[in-house]
Amino acid sequence: MFRRLSALALISLAAIVVVGCGDKPATVSAGESEAIYVTLGDLQYQVQMSRQLNPADVGDRDLLSGVPLADQALGADDLWFGVWVRAFNSSDSAQRTANEFKIVDTRGTEYEPIPLALSNKFAFREAVVPASNGQYPNPNSAAANLPTTGAILIFKLPHQTLDYRPLELEIGSSQLPGELATVTLDV
Repeated sequence: MFRRLSALALISLAAIVVVGCGDKPATVSAGESEAIYVTLGDLQYQVQMSRQLNPADVGDRDLLSGVPLADQALGADDLWFGVWVRAFNSSDSAQRTANEFKIVDTRGTEYEPIPLALSNKFAFREAVVPASNGQYPNPNSAAANLPTTGAILIFKLPHQTLDYRPLELEIGSSQLPGELATVTLDV
């Protein structure tokens, strides 16, 4: 009987220790899918969605507004690709969002987003995210009120890039040199 009570006491103590260790969230810098929150500095990022964009579609045409004139023409083998991103700040101070993004395919080829004019209200832009549960895009913005609830990064990719999956989105910041967060895109 004493052995059984001792064993139960040890099991209970171990359970308390394990539960106590669960109070600190793990920092994840590589997400295996778009649903995973990844951390860069003091911000958490989530890719809401990624997909090919169709400039003939009315909704997608609005997303593509503000593409510089020099980048507007698609080559015969090119496609537009959108990645919707959100950022969250649970720290006690305001934080600046990432300002370096790229898609990398399995060959190591890198693609940077097209810079969009300020007229595009859905574009991801470097911004300050307020402290204590602040988020970007702002919940009252046009980007946050799309079904994707994220701000968009637009890439011009050769169609063959889709043959070299999985594609990864790398998230970096000039304020955090050498640090990266990555998300495997669900293409």
